Amino acid sequence: MATLSLYNQRLARLLEARPVILQVLRFAAIGTINTALDFIILNYITKSFGVTEGVTLGALNMIGFTAAMIQSYFWNRAWTFHSFNISPLANAIRLMIVGGLGLFAFLLVIVGSIQGAMENYYLFILVVFIVSEILVWYAFGLKLTSNNGDDSKVAQQFISFMVVSFIGLLINSGIVALASSALAPSLSSFINEDSVKNVAKILATGLSLIWNFLAYKMFVFKR
Repeated sequence: MATLSLYNQRLARLLEARPVILQVLRFAAIGTINTALDFIILNYITKSFGVTEGVTLGALNMIGFTAAMIQSYFWNRAWTFHSFNISPLANAIRLMIVGGLGLFAFLLVIVGSIQGAMENYYLFILVVFIVSEILVWYAFGLKLTSNNGDDSKVAQQFISFMVVSFIGLLINSGIVALASSALAPSLSSFINEDSVKNVAKILATGLSLIWNFLAYKMFVFKR
């Protein structure tokens, strides 16, 4: 027990001295729920309209990405770049809960696309996912006010967030449109159209996430 306590103390000091470690881990966990929401909405809308590739897919992609972008602001402001006086174990549990929720929902979308699920399948996932997120938010005791109660710069911060996210949106949707058209001829004989669409979306999400984290940290939350 003494060894474990010493380990926790050292880890706590490390995380306090290097807050970027927790920031990256939290951003990654939030990235999973943002990605899940984005994929759920994309698959629901495109399945409803029968769209699988090209510029139209890129345009419809903006809807889910925008929803994920707004969600991202609330979660990153309240959790990623916010300090909490909790143990490393509590931090780890929170990371697993958020990351697990996003990963599970994402896998359900991928399974649905492989099986050619109908739009109601994605709608059901969306409703359950949103309810689960709300429960987790309140269980964590998250709030949007800053630690010192000074929220005078919230509007400016949100504008910066939207500008950064809009650039991320262009990156994401552009890659979705191009990659879906480029990959369709070579992959369509191996996987169905829904899966090709999601492969393109995965590529786009990975690149846009890198941009988003660096820009949020340097230009938006500045922590």
